[in-house]
Amino acid sequence: MKKARISEFRLLALAILILAVSYYLDNQVSLYFKDTDSITFKTIFGVVTNMEFIFVIIILTPSILLHKKNKKSIYLLWLTAFISFVLAFILKLIVLRDRPADVLIFPFTNIIDYSFPSMHAMIVFSVLPLLASSLPKYRHFWVLFAFAVAFSRVYFRFHFLSDVVFGALAGYFIGNWLFDLHKRGKVWK
Repeated sequence: MKKARISEFRLLALAILILAVSYYLDNQVSLYFKDTDSITFKTIFGVVTNMEFIFVIIILTPSILLHKKNKKSIYLLWLTAFISFVLAFILKLIVLRDRPADVLIFPFTNIIDYSFPSMHAMIVFSVLPLLASSLPKYRHFWVLFAFAVAFSRVYFRFHFLSDVVFGALAGYFIGNWLFDLHKRGKVWK
C-alpha cells in the first residue's frame, strides 16, 4: 500500500511538471500554429475536432460494440463522459481563461466560450481507461484518436497547450478513478 502511494505521488508530480512545462510553452505553441496552414491538417483535424464526430467515435460506437458484451461498461462510459463534461464546464466558469484566438464556438451563447480546460480533451481522455480495457483490440485506435482530438484543439488555436494537457490529464485521472471504483464493485456492482 505504501509503495502504491509513492507511485501515485510520483505520477502526480510528473503530471504537475508536464502541466507547468506546457503552460510555459503556451504562447510559443499558439504562435507557431497561427502561421501553420496545411489543407490536409485542416481537413483531417476539422473532422476530428467536431464534438458530434467525437461523440459517435467514443460514446456511440463503443456502446454498440459493448451492448451484448457488458452493459455495465456502457453505463460507466456514459457516466465518465458526463462527469468530465460537467467538471470541465464548472472549471471553465471558475477560471474564465480567454482562448488564444477569437473563434466563434457556440453562436447561441458565450457561456462556455473559455479556454481552460479543454472539454474535448477531458472527455476523450476520461473514457480511455474503460475503452482500452473493455475493447482491447481497438486500444491503439482509442489512444491515437484521443491524441488527435487534443492536437486538433491546439492546431486550430481553440486552446492553449496547457488547456489541453490539463484536460487530458484530468480526464484520464477521472476515468481511471471511476474505472477503478467499478472494478472494486463500488459503481454498478
